[in-house]
Amino acid sequence: MTRFSLLLIFITSLFFTACNSTAETPESPKLARYSLIKENCEHIKLTPGIFVHDDVDKECRSFLIRLDKANKAEYKLTRFKEKHPESDLSRESEFIMLKKEAYRQHRKSEVAYEKLTKVLNRVSLDAIEHNELSDVDLTLTFPETVFTKKHYDYYKQQEPSYHEKTSYIMFEKQYSSALVDKGLRYLSKGDKRSALKVFKRAASMRNAQAEYLVGIVYEAKNVDKAIIWHTKALEHGIKGSRINLARLHLRKREPKIAQQFYLDAAEDGDAYAQFLLYQKYHKTDNAKANAQALEWLIKSANNHFAPATNAYGLYLYRKKQASEAKPWLIHASEHGMLPATEALGLIYFDEKAYTKALPLLEKCNTIKAKQTLAKMYEHGLGVNLDYYKATMYYKDAVRLGAKKLDKNVARLSRLSSAKEKAHFEAAKRKTREQAKKLLHTYGEKPILRNLRTAGLKIRLHGIVSLPLGTSQGFIVSTPDGKQFYVIDSKQKAGVKQFDYVDIATKATGNAVTISSDDGLTTAIYQLQYLNKCH
Repeated sequence: MTRFSLLLIFITSLFFTACNSTAETPESPKLARYSLIKENCEHIKLTPGIFVHDDVDKECRSFLIRLDKANKAEYKLTRFKEKHPESDLSRESEFIMLKKEAYRQHRKSEVAYEKLTKVLNRVSLDAIEHNELSDVDLTLTFPETVFTKKHYDYYKQQEPSYHEKTSYIMFEKQYSSALVDKGLRYLSKGDKRSALKVFKRAASMRNAQAEYLVGIVYEAKNVDKAIIWHTKALEHGIKGSRINLARLHLRKREPKIAQQFYLDAAEDGDAYAQFLLYQKYHKTDNAKANAQALEWLIKSANNHFAPATNAYGLYLYRKKQASEAKPWLIHASEHGMLPATEALGLIYFDEKAYTKALPLLEKCNTIKAKQTLAKMYEHGLGVNLDYYKATMYYKDAVRLGAKKLDKNVARLSRLSSAKEKAHFEAAKRKTREQAKKLLHTYGEKPILRNLRTAGLKIRLHGIVSLPLGTSQGFIVSTPDGKQFYVIDSKQKAGVKQFDYVDIATKATGNAVTISSDDGLTTAIYQLQYLNKCH
């Protein structure tokens, strides 16, 4: 380095030391927001060998001078307050002048800061245009410089080391997430070609969810490509892809490979895979297979998968182990599993806990539930004696296929009173009004007609079987075995795997075709998340 260069650095150091707050002037907390940009400006000027763009150099100097003046003005104001703790300062002319000066310097600092920010962003983009990598790097040391798509593309052309820069990775994550959201919008409109194109762009940015969604789109017609993309997603952390890979290999008639994926997922604690293995082994008459089925069922139930707690609770209930069955049935019932709700209601009825049994049995549309409710109203068990309600419940049981109840219906019909009938009809009207209100607020039950009608409000309840971490959507499995993809770009639902949800959604009118557990294909309709139902 030449003598002239050393002298220049020395003079510059003296100049910037003079610009900084003096040792006697501590930094004001009110100016703390500028501490990082102040540190950056000081660093680039006091470090030998750093080339600084003239405009950045000029605005950094101006900003530091303004900041120092603002700090000194704030310090004088603070010291005056400390010296006059008991005074009414609002009438002190010196205090008023100090306050005005502090405000004036603060405002000038804000203007200098805004000007420096604009210069940093302009110089950064100009440096990209002229391939001045050092200037791009320098400007990005300031948080005020916005990392844009131009920065991302520019760094992508540089050496691989630049791909590990924090700003690059953060932008890539945000940008790819926005692309996934865009792809989901295309998908919700039925434009699978555009969705696939956008998902692939996001996948090229190390977005594992995008890889998963590319696999989903390919599942309809190209099993081999779907396998490639689900394998990538699995390698990058989307564990749910193991289930998709198992289903795809079943479609290719490769049951051994499919079985291995199910086993890998199940042994890794995937409750859904554990339940699927239970269902597979349970279908056989082999005693060893049934023992394996029970083992997988218990593991899945212990992982709080509602279909598993339902199945295991019913298994214990049928073996006359009501007390052991009860906690499993309670969990399953709370997660919308109606078979568990019925069994739990019957257990409470047998225990003579009628007030607990009543609301559970009222949810169930089965012969046993209707007959039990009829008995409760016929004999006043936990409810007021009501022959008309008992009659109607017996009639419901008959409509569902119950035999030999005609005598009960005829006998109770003679005992029913006009007053009971009036109360029953009033209650029915109230129930219909409530149902109408709920329909308007939360939407219809999902059926093929309304799922195909874009914009209709639909109420979904079921188990969240496959959220994707911080993804823009999740899959809901309803108690009847159907699945729906719920697009939740803003992540308002706040759900995790195996949560029970009761939500209002909006139909997009479109579906994607994916592999099913039996090695065939099924359509999953897409809906937009609106809000939770209460």
